[in-house]
Amino acid sequence: MFRHPSRVFGHIPDYKSGHHFENRRELNASGVHVQARSGIHGDSSPGGGAFSVCLARDEYEDDVDYGNKIIYVGAGGKDKDTKQQIADQSFDKHPNKALYISYMTKKPVRVIRGPDKSNQWAPSSGYEYDGLYVVDSATMKRGKAGFNMCFVELRKIENDDAQVASSSQGN
Repeated sequence: MFRHPSRVFGHIPDYKSGHHFENRRELNASGVHVQARSGIHGDSSPGGGAFSVCLARDEYEDDVDYGNKIIYVGAGGKDKDTKQQIADQSFDKHPNKALYISYMTKKPVRVIRGPDKSNQWAPSSGYEYDGLYVVDSATMKRGKAGFNMCFVELRKIENDDAQVASSSQGN
């Protein structure tokens, strides 16, 4: 069965850490992160996990980027019009479940940073592939807006060029 090259755990062939993409369309076409808007690309079926995450400026106020360690908040609970947090998140729902599976399996997750002039680790324009990370923790905590949020801690894998890509077993 054919698998889209983005549905692999690990690097996408021809794209190494540090690769710069001019825009989201170029990033999506590469297969490094195929979601047009969502920050999490994953498979929440058994054997799945998160393939990639894309950090976006001001997406969630609880996100913290330390360079080689990232506190990343899952998806959901935002009002579509106001973009304000109005409900709890859950690890039971896709795509947060994919991140939780990655925590359990330790499969590598591709991390991409979007433009953010206030973040020293992010590009000022375009998107930058930062390489492979592992999910070290996945916990539910109350966020700054007062709702339960899915917090995951991502840690950069040193020498990630040695990581071999493997296909997803899910759909």
